[in-house]
Amino acid sequence: MKKLSMRLAAATILALACGAAAHAADHLITFEEPGLTAMSNSPGSAVPAGSQLHDQFLGIGVSFSSGAGFVAVVNHGCCTASVPNIIGGTTSGGALSYGTPITITFFDPADTTAPGITDFVQIRGDFIPIPGTATMNAYDALGGLLGSVTRDDVAAGVDLNLSFAGIHSVMLSQTSATIGLDNFAFDNVTAVPTTPAIPEPETYALMLAGLGALGWVARRRRR
Repeated sequence: MKKLSMRLAAATILALACGAAAHAADHLITFEEPGLTAMSNSPGSAVPAGSQLHDQFLGIGVSFSSGAGFVAVVNHGCCTASVPNIIGGTTSGGALSYGTPITITFFDPADTTAPGITDFVQIRGDFIPIPGTATMNAYDALGGLLGSVTRDDVAAGVDLNLSFAGIHSVMLSQTSATIGLDNFAFDNVTAVPTTPAIPEPETYALMLAGLGALGWVARRRRR
């Protein structure tokens, strides 16, 4: 019992040390879901059709892209947040490339052609440390940067998480080109709030004319 308690305490300290977020996200994609076929972990190899991940999760409001318009689902074998699959970027020619940034974009689940937003995102790196860092940038629906986080590649796994209102997309990049990414978590996706339409110049002219007429009527009544 004492040994178990010590192990739990050590695990807790390790989680705190690597910045794990104490957030129960609404959705978790482990990349072991049915329908995904992982390729071998061979950077530079062409990504087979069955290992190409793009819009398979649009039903919950998220899509994945990289240099070739999709990311690669890869069998890492071990040492990940959920064994065995991870994701990696792709070159413009469709080859596996961990050094190519990955973009994850949110869409309204009720209308997957319309942009969506969430307020929390998180992804983990594999547990094989190689000198380097990973970065996640979050953007709003207009492309404005909301925030960024950079973490070292450590044995506990890179933990990238951001919490902002209005996250429409995130970009994942790294310096070592060796980090496989796993367990993408995020909160429910909603539609981007609509903003009031800006009146056309003709509308302003009619409004001014109407106000002028009201002023004229008011002056006549005073007389």
